[in-house]
Amino acid sequence: MIQHDMILFKKVYGLLFGIGVCSVVFQMENMGLFFGAFINRFSPCIQDPMNSFPCYGIYDIGMMAVVLMVGLILSGIVIFRLVQHFRKNI
Repeated sequence: MIQHDMILFKKVYGLLFGIGVCSVVFQMENMGLFFGAFINRFSPCIQDPMNSFPCYGIYDIGMMAVVLMVGLILSGIVIFRLVQHFRKNI
């Protein structure tokens, strides 16, 4: 029983770590515009005075979308591996 649990843990621990990193990055981007401000430091954009949304905010939205997609893909792989593992052991 413990042997099977360790095999399962070895199959998914890297993916679970990746999901955790994705969720932390997503939450940080959701609370503040960190990635866009970093990009804006090296490649500054011109703020439109008629728009209150920062001109570099699109970078943060893009980063959130990428991290969300990567997290969903990793979650799908974890679920697939769990199903395979339990189907094989039944």
